Amino acid sequence: MAYLLRVNPSLARPRIEEAVAARGKDFSACNHGMFQSIAEIHYDPALEEIGIRSLDDPDPQVAMTAATMLGRYGSPASESALRERFAAWSAAWSGREGELDLTFAESSGDLAYQLGFGQNLIQAIATAKSWLTDEGSLRRLSELTRVKRVRDQLDSCLKTWEDRPLIISFHNNPAPSGFDGRVAQYEFHSVDEIESKLRQFPSGTRFVLQTPALDSSADDHTLAELRTFLKTNGMTVAAEKRQN
Repeated sequence: MAYLLRVNPSLARPRIEEAVAARGKDFSACNHGMFQSIAEIHYDPALEEIGIRSLDDPDPQVAMTAATMLGRYGSPASESALRERFAAWSAAWSGREGELDLTFAESSGDLAYQLGFGQNLIQAIATAKSWLTDEGSLRRLSELTRVKRVRDQLDSCLKTWEDRPLIISFHNNPAPSGFDGRVAQYEFHSVDEIESKLRQFPSGTRFVLQTPALDSSADDHTLAELRTFLKTNGMTVAAEKRQN
């Protein structure tokens, strides 16, 4: 499917749509993981369009994976679709939030998938690659729902915005772990990923650069690169400090 999507999107589209729609006792339920499987190999606007429509799929497991894919790979156009679907999901569970306060023994079944869909929508919106979900945006999302686990998820994201200036932390770990970085609720696996996200912050934003406890030439190089990047893009290094 991914190969066909790359070489002939118009031919791939109906086949992917048919595969997503396939369900019932004679089918393998591969459609539950199809969006991730294809997107990890090749992402295309045609797949994004199918994913946006699938946010309304009656099977919550299909909708869950569509949301996750759009957060990881979607263009900025996906943001409004995800937000609108989260607002609709929140409204549908208004007054029934207690039904989604599930115990561990209830971690499977339709209610668990309905909860998972709400959680996946928030995860997709809050940690997306293609847009910035800042403190104000997170608070507006939180105001839409009283589902405890989703509110807890949003509160965890909001906590990262409590201390200002925001902290950029990073570490070049030995292989196979590799690079690890963080800004607010976002996690990164390369300096390029950090810089791509930082471009979404307003000019004039101030950051603290938090460096690893132990010196290394790789970390020194990363630190210098981030200093230069922030200055070039109209942002400020307010301070530098060592990780504890």
